[in-house]
Amino acid sequence: MRGGRGRAIPGSAAIAVLALLTTGLTGVAPARAAVQTCGLSGTHTICVTVPDSPLSGLERVIVTNTPNSGQLDVYWKQGGSSTPLIRQFGPSPESGDYSFAWPTQKYLDGTGTLKVRFAGNSFVLAPNITLQNGNVSDIQHSPNDWQSYLPGPWTQPADPVVPAVGDGPSDEAVSNSVASMIAAASPPLFLFLGDIYDKGTYTENLNHYGVSALDDPSGATLWGVTARVTQPTAGNHEWPGHAADWTDYWHQRPPYTSFEFGGVLFVDLDTSEPAGVGSSQYAFVQGVLANAPPCVVAYGHIPPLKNTTINTSLQALWSLVATNGGDLWVAGHVHTMSEYVPLDANFQPGGHLVQLVAGSGGHRLAGTQSASVVAWSQGKTPGALFLTLNGAANGGTASSISWAFESTQGTVLRTGSVDCSA
Repeated sequence: MRGGRGRAIPGSAAIAVLALLTTGLTGVAPARAAVQTCGLSGTHTICVTVPDSPLSGLERVIVTNTPNSGQLDVYWKQGGSSTPLIRQFGPSPESGDYSFAWPTQKYLDGTGTLKVRFAGNSFVLAPNITLQNGNVSDIQHSPNDWQSYLPGPWTQPADPVVPAVGDGPSDEAVSNSVASMIAAASPPLFLFLGDIYDKGTYTENLNHYGVSALDDPSGATLWGVTARVTQPTAGNHEWPGHAADWTDYWHQRPPYTSFEFGGVLFVDLDTSEPAGVGSSQYAFVQGVLANAPPCVVAYGHIPPLKNTTINTSLQALWSLVATNGGDLWVAGHVHTMSEYVPLDANFQPGGHLVQLVAGSGGHRLAGTQSASVVAWSQGKTPGALFLTLNGAANGGTASSISWAFESTQGTVLRTGSVDCSA
């Protein structure tokens, strides 16, 4: 166990989010007159308090739910269409209620209605809300500077350790503990394996993933604390349904790309987009593998193999990686931890490519996987996968990669390694 994991860090994400929701960070409107609307949704009484219109920039919407439990959905209705804003799975651990920060600059100007409901029941309506950000035909976009946050050379005297995990950001206590675990590790690189709950809207990204350090380094919260070292992959919850929100949150990052760190080629895949022979993604991966270093890590949200069930949409890409020097395929999606036996291009044992699943980010954790190709698995345990790039110290090139699955309690659950020269 590496020291410090699993403990809350000074100025923790929980405190920072509470500050955003109560006292205001940069861009949050100061306190002013507000309008409250209350009503019944099923057996619950919901009250929605919104600052007087017009709204601009980041605004705080106070939502209370009596009893203070269960799932709430919030929509923004403008004209004839309703846009999902945020699904909350329970009261926020930071605020103790269902309040949220609404980035109104990411929505078109106009007058509409906030709609809030408990567990699929009737809506409580907060009408006559006007947004005024100058967004007549398009939203305010983040800078197109994602390449500025690709990892630089590693020159430290120890081999770098790279955490990877997905399926967590939901502003629930367990999910937030995984975010704190990653932040406490102070990694040089973090692979976020996708799925920001529930639909990956921009409002959910801001409240569930957190205020991004790409936008506010001193005020970052939750998973966003490590955004400047994060190389994310898109999950099926946010892609393709809210691809524009994901792209904008990550400063116009493309759905698939590649980079090198510690002499290892990392290939970031979009597992929700076409990846078969003849697709642009297949051609891209084929190109970057042509001149790859000894160690190659492919990562994407959906695993090509779940127990013994092959995801046929990823079969060609798996074969391409397996026959062109691929060492690890890291994925989330399945809400558990799993290590597969080394497999060949046809998913048969006896090959070299190892699939590691780290969907243990804390949201609705699933049970243990069990199949002939699964070497190890552990369910119902929040935590992350940590990859050590052996040989990358002092600017070197990694020749092997070892891994450890760790719980948020700091317990090492499983270790393994792969020799990149095999």
